[in-house]
Amino acid sequence: MTRLKLDKITQYIAAQRPGYSLAQAFYKDVDVYQAEIEQIFLKHWLYAGHASQIPLAGDYFTFDFDTESVIIARTASGDVKAHMNVCRHRGSKICLEPSGSQKSLTCPYHAWNYNLDGQLISARNMPDDFDRSQNGLHKVNVALLHGLIFVCLSKEPPSLSALQNELDEVFELFGFNNMKLAEKKSYRIPANWKLAVENYQECYHCAPSHPEFAQIHAMAKPPKVFQTAKSNFAQANQGQPKFKQLNRYFDLAEVGQEGYQYDRNPLLGNALSGSVGGKPAAPLLGSIQEYDGGASELMIGPLSYFLIYDDHMLGYRFLPNSVDECICDVSWYVNESAVQGKDYQLEQLTWLWDVTTQADKKIIMNNQKGVDSRYYQPGRLSDMEHFQQSFLTWYLKTLVQQT
Repeated sequence: MTRLKLDKITQYIAAQRPGYSLAQAFYKDVDVYQAEIEQIFLKHWLYAGHASQIPLAGDYFTFDFDTESVIIARTASGDVKAHMNVCRHRGSKICLEPSGSQKSLTCPYHAWNYNLDGQLISARNMPDDFDRSQNGLHKVNVALLHGLIFVCLSKEPPSLSALQNELDEVFELFGFNNMKLAEKKSYRIPANWKLAVENYQECYHCAPSHPEFAQIHAMAKPPKVFQTAKSNFAQANQGQPKFKQLNRYFDLAEVGQEGYQYDRNPLLGNALSGSVGGKPAAPLLGSIQEYDGGASELMIGPLSYFLIYDDHMLGYRFLPNSVDECICDVSWYVNESAVQGKDYQLEQLTWLWDVTTQADKKIIMNNQKGVDSRYYQPGRLSDMEHFQQSFLTWYLKTLVQQT
């Protein structure tokens, strides 16, 4: 980032009022967007998928954001490896399909061929002094958290050790390793990625905008009502691993560690799951023995979100395509032994969060249209938007952080 651009962004930050939504420039300035890519997306662990998506050697899928594309593949030895989807010859993308199975990776342009470990094994008609060993695919850091696949494009990624130490018991309880992907849907949103993230982080809009969600989730209630329900719920289940409360997110993360948060919240009435009518949607996860009428929220890094019911889990992520477009990917996970059509119905499983995300897409689009107006001014945030405010505080500090 040039000094001129850094100074401009620093001025934006200095003018930002605490407790208010962001100024227009943060949603529209291309220099701000490039700083976000460099300071946030390239430096933090990003949720890419699940090991169940690549069960066999040669299976792969791609993970894309902004101008970047990562190949995540199962190697012949059974390891999961990640490499940039960029040929070392003249830069062509190698894997053009979002998923598939290949014994090796061949560039469609000049047929340079790489093994699944990223090593260049064939390059036709090259000079005698050409060294194949120095032209392998660029490696990407990859981490498996009980089956969940994360990637980080930084040479020095933040540590995941604190997260693993505190959450291993939760991962095992819900059987993250023994889940499988039941469905994935992508929602293309013509809006800045932060508007999507901010929308997800607050429930001030839930009651008026998401009647389906508000009938099942207590967090859609006014703060005092929700906190009372949450307190009673926690006391009734005190001491159980499922009811841990961990907040190591944003500024509360230890230096050098990736941030994370875990909490469990009550559902309403007789609701047991996030499905049609709150009814059970699939076989119970992991070692869960019975429904408790709650759902856990897990956040890993600044951009990866998980909602864990007793019988299925959702993975949410928001990825930028450009300054004014983003993708919201939603994945539904069930017990690996569950059989679609017998143990769960896909329409019932996906209904709540599909209808909610479709509504959110419209909300975010309209939000962007208003932010684009010359009459837009940052507005005061509600107490129900406190987590959004925490994100914004962290975001402003991170945007110009020098490492």
